[in-house]
Amino acid sequence: MKKHKWEKAWEDKKFSIKTLIPSMLVSKYKKKLKQGDRVLDIGCGNGRNAIYLARQGCKIDCFDVMDLKWKKELAGDLQEKINFRKSSILEYPYDVSKYQAVILTRVIQYLSRKELSFLIEKIRYGLKPNGFLLLNYNTKGGIFNKEKIDVPTFSYPLHQIKQLLHTAFKKVIATEGSKRNKYVNYSDNILTFDIYASDPHEIQRYNLRKLQYNRAGNFRNFKFSRVKKIARY
Repeated sequence: MKKHKWEKAWEDKKFSIKTLIPSMLVSKYKKKLKQGDRVLDIGCGNGRNAIYLARQGCKIDCFDVMDLKWKKELAGDLQEKINFRKSSILEYPYDVSKYQAVILTRVIQYLSRKELSFLIEKIRYGLKPNGFLLLNYNTKGGIFNKEKIDVPTFSYPLHQIKQLLHTAFKKVIATEGSKRNKYVNYSDNILTFDIYASDPHEIQRYNLRKLQYNRAGNFRNFKFSRVKKIARY
């Protein structure tokens, strides 16, 4: 099986993930989660947010295109609370109304607009009626040097992301995130944003055509056909 570009970059030591400290956005909103709540962590990387929330008593589903083998290093009780799957956002099997929260940190700058629209719809589909999304990103694309890591990056101004989120959520709160930490320094012209989106709109029942892939990683037949509205409650 052909390796994903992120996997190759990791193996070639072109980038590393040096911190297990959870995202400040996740730390800020952890009080909205109670013990036993199920959370989905998309693009979980080295598991920093998944591990943090599992320690708070949440049950975690998480996935990434790379398996960094971090789960096997955890204590047995934590391993039982975390379900990791190697998957892309397009292949992951999202379930209806399963999650109290979805975590999406430092991911969307690597998604095309089509992929991002697909993902936001799937997140809405997977959240419980009172669930919420925690999203952060920077407006200038990926934080890594594109010349060193051959992955596409995308720039999204805040108003575009808010507009997209409002199609899926009734409430969207965006605040400027931190530009500085011990591990990443952003230049002054790069803006980072932390976004809390809650109260997902009522689900529509969709006929999702099966996504087809080619070797370049493209997909087609991304089309939603509404057939009827269903209750979430």
